[in-house]
Amino acid sequence: MAVDKPTDADQLVRDLLAQGSESHVDYKTAMSAPTDRRDRAKLAKHVIGLSNRKDGGYLLIGVEDGTHRPVGLTPDQVATWDAAKLNAALAPYAAPPPVVQVFRGSLTDGTVLLALHVVPFDEQPLVCTKSVEDDRRKPILREGALYIRTAATETKEVSTEAEMRELLSRAYVKKADRLLAEIKALIDAHWPGSAPPAAVALLRTIEHDLGAMKKP
Repeated sequence: MAVDKPTDADQLVRDLLAQGSESHVDYKTAMSAPTDRRDRAKLAKHVIGLSNRKDGGYLLIGVEDGTHRPVGLTPDQVATWDAAKLNAALAPYAAPPPVVQVFRGSLTDGTVLLALHVVPFDEQPLVCTKSVEDDRRKPILREGALYIRTAATETKEVSTEAEMRELLSRAYVKKADRLLAEIKALIDAHWPGSAPPAAVALLRTIEHDLGAMKKP
């Protein structure tokens, strides 16, 4: 019998599972999209932290966090993870609002997992806009906080000057990249194929400075 070729989504969840829990991947057990205020706040915290990461990241749903054993989701659970509804539900928790893409994939044995791709912030880091406490009055989210995902696979609030500097530096570079693209488009529009030497020199200087900023 021919074996069906895995889809891109199948390959994605298989690759994420094989990588193990890393700074860009967070495992979550099988569950429906949260509707409880506190559970939704916990999800929002992880999403904000991943969005503030350099390349964003993934939440892999349907995997035991401690054992990394895939348990899969039922069709009813999968149906609750609608991308449009999820983004609408998370929007009130951060500014600018997070962007999450939902991918449904299967393992070779048919176990269904969901990969939530958290898109990295565009120009401005995400700031938490709500305070939510657990049943013991401990904060889950704090309004005004900046959450990040650390190399130790922890989602935490920015608490040091180095963490703040690194986050703001990436935001500055993103804005500079966009400004450079706009300058290039402007020059191309005014001098198609024959920009003056001064304009070319300016572009090279900006590109050089940006390249230096992007180096670790």
